[in-house]
Amino acid sequence: MNKITITVEISDKMIEDILCSAFEGGITYWAENVSCKDNDDMKKVGGWKHEYLTKTKKKDAIMYIHDIETGERYPITKKSIIDALQKMDKPEYKYTKALKRILNEQWDADDADIVVQTACFGHVVFG
Repeated sequence: MNKITITVEISDKMIEDILCSAFEGGITYWAENVSCKDNDDMKKVGGWKHEYLTKTKKKDAIMYIHDIETGERYPITKKSIIDALQKMDKPEYKYTKALKRILNEQWDADDADIVVQTACFGHVVFG
């Protein structure tokens, strides 16, 4: 079968909405907290945690997702979210339907969880 790759713009608003869905329900069964590499910058940026990666001026901005059982922190960046969405487009990864829902702005917290796990781990670990 022949394939083509298309380019889709991923807006900062979409990233914020995905993170908001994840933080408010999608990842709460495996994650207990979200923190930032630079808390002073987080305070300076203000707003909600799900907006930090898109509002900061720092190019190396990192947030950490804390595992509920171990307390281990997993890094997440704006780039890792975009890379996760790209990976979800690969049929062998088995999350193309979730990506289609996201691109059609019809996702739910479970789809947001897939994005965050892929951004943190490179694949879905929990669920």
